[in-house]
Amino acid sequence: MSRRSLWLAIAVATLLVFGAVAWLIWRDTTRRVEALTTRREQIVPLATVVTRIRDLSRLETATMHVVHVSTITQSYKLIPDAIAGDELTFFAAGDVIAGVDLAQLRESDVRREADGTLVMRLPPPMVLVTRLDNRESRVITRKTGLLRRADVGLEGRVRQYAEGGIRSEAVRRGILPLAARNAEAKLAAFLHTLGATRVRFDNTAMPASDATTPMSPASGPNAPPVTMPGPN
Repeated sequence: MSRRSLWLAIAVATLLVFGAVAWLIWRDTTRRVEALTTRREQIVPLATVVTRIRDLSRLETATMHVVHVSTITQSYKLIPDAIAGDELTFFAAGDVIAGVDLAQLRESDVRREADGTLVMRLPPPMVLVTRLDNRESRVITRKTGLLRRADVGLEGRVRQYAEGGIRSEAVRRGILPLAARNAEAKLAAFLHTLGATRVRFDNTAMPASDATTPMSPASGPNAPPVTMPGPN
């Protein structure tokens, strides 16, 4: 190899080494900058305690997904909101699950007629679960006055209000009658598998489980008994 080629090879190798070192320095610097400028969030569990255990005999038969938007405000009569007000607008999305509590079923609620028909009076339908979806629910806006410290409990209260609004909307939309019909269909199919050829549900004495929304005419207190024939 000539002297010229040797010096050229040394120059190329030197450039490669310097380039690799420069790239490593740039990568390390970039990581350090990201570590300094990126917000970190850490959740530290302080306590987890089981406070209650209950046996449940609930049959979930209907669910609804409801969206609710609400605004909660705190203001003073003599002070403008721009100075001392606190306002939060919350977008809530949640699920409402309804069904029947079979633990309320009494021995007198089930009887067999002379023709072999099994007659059952189910407990009234009720809302079993109301829960917010934390992945969808979020604060849309938060406005706090210049001389006002934000109320840390405001979001918690608007969440409670939103949960109640979601439940009321599901009841208004008829989740209770839907749960009652689905419960009858599910239990009838189950009883048929146990050998019952005919099943009838007696709803004539069934009270409404939620006074805010009456049940639909198809499943109200004056509705005729529902007969579920077995499979042919």
